[in-house]
Amino acid sequence: MLFGRLRDVFQTLRFRLMLWVTLVVSLITLAALLTVHQFVYNTLLNEFDQRLKDDIGEVASSIRQNPIGPDLHHALNVKARNHSLRGWFVQLYDADHNLIWATDDAPNIKHALLYSDRLMALEEGPLRIVQSRFEPPSRPAVIIRLGSTMESVIEDIDLLNWIMILAGASILILAPVVGYLLAGRALRPLAWIIATTARLQPKKLDERLPVRGTGDELDQLSRTINGMLDRIAAHLGSSNDFIANAAHELRSPLAAIRSSVEVALDRLRTPDEYAALLVDVADETSRLGNLVNRLLLLAEGDAGRLEGADQTAQLDGIVRESVEMFGAVAESVGVEIEIAQLDRASVPGDDFHLRQVVRNLLDNAIKFTPPEGRVHVSLQADVSHEMATLVVRDTGIGIPPEDLPRIFERFYRVDKSRQRQSGTGLGLAICHAIVNALGGSIHVESVQGKGSAFTVVLPMQRSVEGKSGSSAAA
Repeated sequence: MLFGRLRDVFQTLRFRLMLWVTLVVSLITLAALLTVHQFVYNTLLNEFDQRLKDDIGEVASSIRQNPIGPDLHHALNVKARNHSLRGWFVQLYDADHNLIWATDDAPNIKHALLYSDRLMALEEGPLRIVQSRFEPPSRPAVIIRLGSTMESVIEDIDLLNWIMILAGASILILAPVVGYLLAGRALRPLAWIIATTARLQPKKLDERLPVRGTGDELDQLSRTINGMLDRIAAHLGSSNDFIANAAHELRSPLAAIRSSVEVALDRLRTPDEYAALLVDVADETSRLGNLVNRLLLLAEGDAGRLEGADQTAQLDGIVRESVEMFGAVAESVGVEIEIAQLDRASVPGDDFHLRQVVRNLLDNAIKFTPPEGRVHVSLQADVSHEMATLVVRDTGIGIPPEDLPRIFERFYRVDKSRQRQSGTGLGLAICHAIVNALGGSIHVESVQGKGSAFTVVLPMQRSVEGKSGSSAAA
């Protein structure tokens, strides 16, 4: 049990952040301590060398004032005894590097430094030695060697080492604790996000994550999740409306079929009466089948099965064929339909689905255009941008401005449309689903009482080979 809890703790982001903080702080502390150590050591050593060089200057001044003899020897021995704790000593050499004189207890050092005439400092075991050549006026040159033990420097460095060890150990102990606490504080908003997200239910998506207003990444995460929840809630609301509307639309033909069957079973009827009832049942069944097919087409669009990337359709042929098919319908209601422009355009997609788009747009245009009105159809191919633009424009009743944003919603009907014609409200939704699945776009411009223009833009499969556009009345 304990091992399982520890394993859970080790796998948390908080623990990993603590490890990273501890590692980074430890490396920075180590680098800082080493830098400070080296800086202090060099500073102490330079100060020590400077004191020795100052002592050499004093010895040279004494030699300049007094010849090398008993008085000078006595003065230097007195100074050496006064600095005995430092192991201070002086050695004098002639120009040929032969020892002339040395203070009492001076160590016997044979080193290459002796053969250097310039001011130098060298470390020889526990001793620090400085040597310089001095030429007194009217007397032979003298090489002065002066040294002292480095115990004071070593003691200071040892003290510094202990202080650094204690500081480093304290930092190594405190870094994980402080890192764990800081990580917990930094991740507290993330814990709120997790807790709030865990409470969310598909049936209740009105709760949103808190935004603290700091503008940091966690606030951005909260806004992103809130936006996703808004989209999910809108999608679920749309799906619920779709299901309710679909159930309502399916109920009507089913009720009509059931009513016709109940009437037929109510009493014995003549063959003509039975035939009339069966015709009603057949009409309602056809309406029901049409609605189911449309619902299935929308379901395929939601499932991403309408792309048709591996298929190519000749859009100009589909437009010409559809206009010819609706020519008789338009003529029967006194509406003139014509092709204003028809460029050759091949687009990715399935012929059946693209026919659905063109025919739904033509059907709506004819249905909502009064007699003596006109429907213009144009297909323009933009070779440079490899886009095909289909426009279906009518002189019909138009769409109210408040209804334009929702015109492509499923089962949405404009009131005037409902007065003029009955329908499922799925035609434009199907067009929208198919066009979007093919990587295109569809939008509408409308002026109430003057007409509407639906524009479909689709990517072209290949460049246009020719232009067969012409104005032809159908």
